[in-house]
Amino acid sequence: MWSASGATEGPSKYSMSVSMYRGGARGFGRPRTAPPDLPSLLLDARICYLGMPIVPAVTELIVAQLMWLDYDNPSKPLYLYINSSGTQNEKNETVGSETEAYAIADTIAYCKSKVYTVNCGMAYGQAAMLLSLGAKGFRALQPNASTKLYLPKVNKSSGAVIDMWIKAKELDANTDYYIELVAKGTGKPKEEIAKDIQRPKYFQSEEAIAYGLADKIITPQDTAFEKRNYDELLAQSKAMRSRAAAGLQAGASGAR
Repeated sequence: MWSASGATEGPSKYSMSVSMYRGGARGFGRPRTAPPDLPSLLLDARICYLGMPIVPAVTELIVAQLMWLDYDNPSKPLYLYINSSGTQNEKNETVGSETEAYAIADTIAYCKSKVYTVNCGMAYGQAAMLLSLGAKGFRALQPNASTKLYLPKVNKSSGAVIDMWIKAKELDANTDYYIELVAKGTGKPKEEIAKDIQRPKYFQSEEAIAYGLADKIITPQDTAFEKRNYDELLAQSKAMRSRAAAGLQAGASGAR
């Protein structure tokens, strides 16, 4: 996988794509090329991992992964693992736009594949909304995961009155859409949700299930993803390279 951080100097603060191996050690039976990076291995198992605040680079990667997996095999479910503080960071500072999360939500609704969601740490704000929009019956939490709903907000702004008025209208629209999507996921009336989240509302796992944000606590017995036989895949790759090399050798001999 690639990320926008490659276009700038130094690693991005919010880059979800980290190459785990660069070259690797050469040894008996090891391939001569570097193994895939971790996000690619997860993608091979139809897993998308949202593991940081929802900023544009993260949205670009998640939406692209969802679209590819849906195109690759729309008959199989895909998995969205969430460990995100939403559009705010650990200091409650806004670092992303709510529209980024809405782009992911719209992509989930667009996919023909069922999207199974898992809160594997925390799902706050817009991330909690994404958790609730997974396929009903397949929205899971880990036993010690935490979930929190909070209202969208914008960074402190100044300037002309008209600019501040436009910001206020944008905030109202984002709040209405956020409440609408949480209501869709939980099945609760919008009025009840609007009242509940006037202040940040925190849930432990059982409380999140009772509120309708998730369906179950995940256990080791649950099938997390379709396992691949990587030894078999490696053997097939070696066989294909051997056939290709033999074909080139035969072509070179014929040319003589």
